[in-house]
Amino acid sequence: MSIAELKATLGAAIESARQGRRTLDRAIAQAESATGEAARVLRGSQHAEVTRTHSALSLAQAEVEPTRRRFDAVAEKVGDYRSQLG
Repeated sequence: MSIAELKATLGAAIESARQGRRTLDRAIAQAESATGEAARVLRGSQHAEVTRTHSALSLAQAEVEPTRRRFDAVAEKVGDYRSQLG
């Protein structure tokens, strides 16, 4: 593989990371909207399934920012490496 081919492949990887971040952000927006509506409907419920669902959603929410940072870090680090190739 030539340097030009490697740089093109790295450019595609950067774009994939950016697209992944955009897709994640859209999914988060949709999930937040749906979760907010569900929370309003289920407010005050003590049903075990509702409690488990709230816990699962909290765990998922805790992964949002770390996942965003991972996408951004990949794009940045691959971009840095690509720049070093000249």
